Amino acid sequence: MHKILTRSASFGRNALKNASLKSAASFASTSASSPHPTVYFSGIQPTGVPHLGNYLGFIEQWINIQEIAETGTSLLVSIVDLHAMTVGPTKPTKARADIREMCAGLLACGVDHEESTLFQQSDILEHTQLAWFLGSLQTITKLQRMPQYKDKSKKFKNGQVPLGLVNYPVLQAADVLLYKGTHVPVGEDQTQHMNLLNDLAIHFNAVFEVDYFPIPKQVCGNHPRIKSLSNPKTKMSKSDPSSLSRIEICDSRNVIVKKCRRAMSDNEGNVTYDPIKRAGVSNLLTLYAAFTKRPIPEVAKQFANSSTLALKDELADVIDERFEPIRHNYHTLLGHTARIDDILDYGAERAVVIARKNIAEIRKIMGLK
Repeated sequence: MHKILTRSASFGRNALKNASLKSAASFASTSASSPHPTVYFSGIQPTGVPHLGNYLGFIEQWINIQEIAETGTSLLVSIVDLHAMTVGPTKPTKARADIREMCAGLLACGVDHEESTLFQQSDILEHTQLAWFLGSLQTITKLQRMPQYKDKSKKFKNGQVPLGLVNYPVLQAADVLLYKGTHVPVGEDQTQHMNLLNDLAIHFNAVFEVDYFPIPKQVCGNHPRIKSLSNPKTKMSKSDPSSLSRIEICDSRNVIVKKCRRAMSDNEGNVTYDPIKRAGVSNLLTLYAAFTKRPIPEVAKQFANSSTLALKDELADVIDERFEPIRHNYHTLLGHTARIDDILDYGAERAVVIARKNIAEIRKIMGLK
């Protein structure tokens, strides 16, 4: 498989290894200081309606970036449907619905499809082509050490793990590098994947003796990892079978109140912030602080003499206040699926221009053209 990168006999396995060892550090330094145009890239899986964790963990951050981005900065956000099938295929009708719901959610929250190139990953074939090229610079052993692989592979019996799950981080790297991304807004749980992405960029530059790929910077948001309402030891996720574990952007006020009141807390009468001993209450305080844009200690002091029920009701109020216009926009958009499809097609038309140009340059660098 390493022959995919062969330009001549000298670019065999030993040359590839030696180039990496002798030049990785110098190319990392060179790339970091090179004047690459600023490109923000991020992807979000089409898990249907975005939930509170998606909103605070990614969408709100992206909107802030969108508002402060300087002239000349490129913003690309992809609905990464190829990543969604790494653990197995989804029924076609559900797959299409999930993509549209995620797109509608992003737009309803404030992602501007004119300022941000919003597109569906699988519409751009160059993503998988670059992933194949980058795969020649990576080993199965290293990929199997990635935390996401270790976690998700446990769900498959007798070693029946899909190839896509192993290759997930390489495709993720291709998503960013295809557009020569310089900044990647992702959570802290993606740090190891970012390290692998950077290693691939450095390795490619070293092997082919170019300064082509920038070394992307991880951009973490201001909020800690958003936890499940029913089990604050795990992150909020659409894969949780209980709908009470998460609040979705289209939930009505009554549903938000219900979910907040049923959120895990404890039997202590007062409210204190202690993530170890009082994980449930601390999770609620974290959410309240995030929605009111205030420090957690200040919020904890505010509720020090309150009951957990009072905290839950106050939390429901601030969430509903933020989500009320969003859910209105969401339902309006979802009533016009042709419009959603047009927006994704428009984004794909913009993205493919960049992708084709860059993949042509990459193929030329590799001697494939």
